[in-house]
Amino acid sequence: MAFPNESITKFQKMIWDIYGVPDDRLYSNWDLLSNMERFTMWALKGIRKGKTGSLNIKPQRKKVESPAESFSHVFSTAGIEFNLLVAFAWFLALTNRLHIDLEKQVWHRFPYKCSYCNNLPCLCPEKKDLKNNKNVNQPKTLAEFQIMFKNIYLPEKRTLDHAGVHLAEELGELSEALHLFLGTHKKKYFKQLEIEAADYFSCLMGVANSVDFNFAQSFYQLFPEKCHVCGQKECICNFF
Repeated sequence: MAFPNESITKFQKMIWDIYGVPDDRLYSNWDLLSNMERFTMWALKGIRKGKTGSLNIKPQRKKVESPAESFSHVFSTAGIEFNLLVAFAWFLALTNRLHIDLEKQVWHRFPYKCSYCNNLPCLCPEKKDLKNNKNVNQPKTLAEFQIMFKNIYLPEKRTLDHAGVHLAEELGELSEALHLFLGTHKKKYFKQLEIEAADYFSCLMGVANSVDFNFAQSFYQLFPEKCHVCGQKECICNFF
């Protein structure tokens, strides 16, 4: 296979190849989380304003002291799709830093059924179906995982606003798990962090399915194996 028809693991490695060195040199765990949070919040701003947006953005032309100033306002008003994709890139950077195998955790948490009610499609808040243990094939690509989540959590059963609120909730739970793990160094909190990472990913897919765009294709369009700001295969700018 080749991008964009690649696995979550390959996309995770792609982000490492582009940003691994500058991320390690420039950003703490909290920096990675903070950037993931701000782009997620800007995506939610796009939901509130009803702005899907475009991947073709341009920095401000007025004189500024840093690239961060040039891009900041543009990013904050870019809409849902762009900011969701960049949030995912920061998320992958964080999972890389923490050595979390995202694809493994997502499949363990969501083996083609809801992690709570155990049904396909989701029937929450009904009682959990403990007998639903049908064997199904694991999706092979990021695009196939998006389809899986579309089949588990039917977009027509909830509004885009609801999908956005759920994403914000899972972001908060991921942040809490990271704080607990880094504050205590206890294995149980790292296990919780892995669970919350899978939940956050499921909600990213939920918003993408509600907006109805091909997440893998758009992600690769924005990150075609190089930085979306400086255009280098190994990022040389100081603003992700």
